[in-house]
Amino acid sequence: MSKNIAIIGAGISGMSTAYLLSGNGCRVTIFATAFSPYLTSNKAAAFWFPYHIRNDKRGIGWCNTSYQYYRSFSDQPQTGISMCQLKKVLRVNTAEEEPVWISFMPEGCCRAMEREELAPGIERAYDVTVPLIETQIFLPWLQQQLLQRGVLFVEREINDFGEIAGQFDWVINCSALGARKLCNDDTVIPVRGQVALLEPRSGMSIYLDNESLLYVVPRKDAIIVGGTYEAGIETTDTEPATIERLLQNAFEVLPELKEQAFIGSWAGVRPFRAEVRVEQEAGKNIIHNYGHGGSGFTLAFGCAETVCNMVLSTQYSVLSTE
Repeated sequence: MSKNIAIIGAGISGMSTAYLLSGNGCRVTIFATAFSPYLTSNKAAAFWFPYHIRNDKRGIGWCNTSYQYYRSFSDQPQTGISMCQLKKVLRVNTAEEEPVWISFMPEGCCRAMEREELAPGIERAYDVTVPLIETQIFLPWLQQQLLQRGVLFVEREINDFGEIAGQFDWVINCSALGARKLCNDDTVIPVRGQVALLEPRSGMSIYLDNESLLYVVPRKDAIIVGGTYEAGIETTDTEPATIERLLQNAFEVLPELKEQAFIGSWAGVRPFRAEVRVEQEAGKNIIHNYGHGGSGFTLAFGCAETVCNMVLSTQYSVLSTE
């Protein structure tokens, strides 16, 4: 008999978990207060890269698993996923973070660039092949796949696991920031990220400078210029002075962007937790999958596969909920 699964949350963590569970014969219902395109996940400048996960070695497997899923999706143009060049740079006279991110890279996707390849003002750079996930295309595609598999989408806020736990074999908690209230987990903190939007331009690579908090992501609908990391701020308002600073930071290293018209700005709030929570709650039919911060897309399918294995494995058992 197929297992009956409830998922709380319709962001990329909940959607990827639903995709894998439904693909393994489970009956899935997603509960959420909002669905794509009205989600933070839709606003993400989503490219694969380990961000604020580098001290958690579980992340190596999760990141690599997600990479492989996205690479397989990239064979289908309708998914909005493509394999792109990313340039990870360090500017001159800038202290470098410990490059532990390199250990997260799948074999063969990353190389140190030669000195003659570096632009003026760049001390060191890496050429990395990564998945670019155009969220405005991928999330509607993913939602359509789930609908075709019979996944149910229910617009409802779940305030307590007891509301639904007795109706399902498993409840998967992908509630992101909602876990603060749902799980009384005050270690989950909101982190606002603001970005500027420029008119699109073809032929660009993704540009990433962690030390200067700069990323430039060329999508079909816009060039996204970010970003900020504003812990404790929940509002999704953007600030003109901050947007201008982001643009000037980008123009300093990519002056050709000055030719692109400014078309807007937006902000999203990430659910950061010092340690991603992927575990079964002892003695209950609840599995948690939240706290991915700015690595939501990078971790999504890896964490979802861990959850799926827990649901399908006889290693995990649940007390009767009757």
